[in-house]
Amino acid sequence: MPAQPSPQAIGNTRPMPLLGFLCLMAGLGTFFSAGNVAMFAGPYKETVQFVGTAMGSVLILWGLRLIFLRLGHRPGRSVGRLNRNRVFLPRAGAVYLVIMIVAFVGSLYGKSNMLMLVFSIMAGPFIVNGGVAFSLLKRNVLRREVPARAMAGEVVSVGIELENRKWSISSWMMTVRDRVGHERQGREGTLDFVLDPMVLFASVRPRSRRIARYQLRLTKRGRYFFGPLEVATRFPLGLVERGFVTDVRGEMLVYPQIGTLTSAWHRQFQTATNFVERLDTTQGTFADEFHHLRDYLPGDNPRDIHWRTSARINQLTVRQFHQCRDRDLVVLLDLWQPASPHRVDLDLVELALSLVATICVEHLHRSRGVEQSLFISGKKSTRWRSNRGAAGLESLMDLLALAEAGGSTELVNQIEAAARVTASTTRKVLVTTRPDLIAALPNLPVGLLPGLEILSACSPELARYFSLESTFLGELEPAVAVHSAD
Repeated sequence: MPAQPSPQAIGNTRPMPLLGFLCLMAGLGTFFSAGNVAMFAGPYKETVQFVGTAMGSVLILWGLRLIFLRLGHRPGRSVGRLNRNRVFLPRAGAVYLVIMIVAFVGSLYGKSNMLMLVFSIMAGPFIVNGGVAFSLLKRNVLRREVPARAMAGEVVSVGIELENRKWSISSWMMTVRDRVGHERQGREGTLDFVLDPMVLFASVRPRSRRIARYQLRLTKRGRYFFGPLEVATRFPLGLVERGFVTDVRGEMLVYPQIGTLTSAWHRQFQTATNFVERLDTTQGTFADEFHHLRDYLPGDNPRDIHWRTSARINQLTVRQFHQCRDRDLVVLLDLWQPASPHRVDLDLVELALSLVATICVEHLHRSRGVEQSLFISGKKSTRWRSNRGAAGLESLMDLLALAEAGGSTELVNQIEAAARVTASTTRKVLVTTRPDLIAALPNLPVGLLPGLEILSACSPELARYFSLESTFLGELEPAVAVHSAD
């Protein structure tokens, strides 16, 4: 993927809003000339000066507001009707406008008809460019295709659809700018960063639609907000950019990155499993779980004969069972971090979440009919339990994507709650971000969970059991790649 500019650099490429610039200049002129104009008002001098100063102040504030709006709206928020239309002044248009103003002022002070003719000739294309751009923007409808969930570090493709509902005019050189913001962990309503990806539609024929796509590599888990969408065009001369903003919002959850459990982890798990026999009499007569049907052999138990199949094929057939040694799993996650966390503390939290996600996913893939439980102690205490196998994986990953670290004061209560739902054959794992769990909590009731395996994200021993192929921990600015329309 090619290198892309940072989100801040992308935001700084936006052109100056023409209406905001004109309001600011008019407001400054009105504010500073109010006193001179009031001198000719006679007895209404004070009233004229007050009105002029007030009008100048309002125009200045309105112009500054329009200029600041060029930075874009907050992702996920609605846009007011008064703020949907846009008129921008690109660099070429700004230079063109300055030349027009110089020619106009020179014609007034120098009383030159030639300069006035030059101004008139230059004003024509400027006005025509704005009018044509306004016509091209009419009856355009935008839609967004964004996946509901993704994994941290993977490339996500987002589709922008532009539909031209005009009967006879194509939409030329339409630039659509999206807004993508990541919700700050622990501060609902605030954003870590904002991205401004853009796509270009060279031409959309009348009564047709096209789709353009851009790609994101989102390196931080959590909730992302999309929208609103802003479409603009400078066609045909590039002197004026006109556009509008539409409320097309979206949301996406990014899961923790899934790593790999090493062979040491699987050997330890297999060793513990070999000593466990999990009997389930409802699934078989004398064994654990039905496996398949096979031909009858001398010495087989007659009770295992499947009479319905035997009658259909006119040959004795017996049911084959195999012993189920899959174990239930209980995971306790201690998401502790100091009151003023550093980058290392934040990375340890993400590493612990990736480890828990990997353990749960691997266990679901390698087991059948087992029950999983997750107890999280962080900023909030959360409990999750499912016996639906892979069907409960989505709710588990949603929980891990939004988990927040904190003081983790409920770990003792979570261990006591886990002890009430565990059996002797259940595998129990505790993942912590504390440098020394026993020293921090000397009265930890680990005796309630015999055989509890404790894994610390701070310990170098973790590398024996878990690895991430490519880690993106600590990266704050995802990469953006833009593709043309299909």
